[in-house]
Amino acid sequence: MGSRIMHAIIAIRMAESLSIEERTLFLLGSIAPDAVSTKNESHFFQGDVHDFSRSVDYAGFLYKYNAHAASAYILGYYTHLVADDIWLKGFNLSWLRNRMEANKELYNQYHKDFRVLNGQLLEHYGLKDELNRLLFHSDDVIDLVEVKSKDVEALIPHVIEDMNYSPEVIAEKLQVFTFDQILGYIETSVEVALIKLKQAAILYRFPVNLGGL
Repeated sequence: MGSRIMHAIIAIRMAESLSIEERTLFLLGSIAPDAVSTKNESHFFQGDVHDFSRSVDYAGFLYKYNAHAASAYILGYYTHLVADDIWLKGFNLSWLRNRMEANKELYNQYHKDFRVLNGQLLEHYGLKDELNRLLFHSDDVIDLVEVKSKDVEALIPHVIEDMNYSPEVIAEKLQVFTFDQILGYIETSVEVALIKLKQAAILYRFPVNLGGL
């Protein structure tokens, strides 16, 4: 799945596009699924990787929590799930899982790329200062069955730590991914999530212009 920094960048891009006022809450929702070790439950996975039917049931998530569908936190969480479904189908199932099974060293290279990409992406988008400003716990985080407010609060220092990188990282070469590939993933995730959110707004009758959130 995409890294915490990738999800945070996607959230900021979404918040800008939708003029979301409660950006901290939206941002916290966008990292929340990664706050617990029970990833299957927090990511609403369905299907099986072995028969390539695996997917993320982001529609099921929003249906389950439809009473809070207009919450910036819930919509941030929903955005994370949409982005992870894109990663799952575009990276994991289509080639990455196959290559990691064939070459065990690729797993370490994959995680090293993520650490390098944290710095490169923050530099590219110029969002480090804004993320540092927005990343603090909010009492408005909703306790979900899958992820509690305290779990999200405990994750915040790890995301802040992800933003600490040396200047040398900016010029470091990636081993598994290409930078353009990851940019494409981020921008596509924003585009698809915007479409899905606007469709959900009609279904659950919250404002399509989410500026009031």
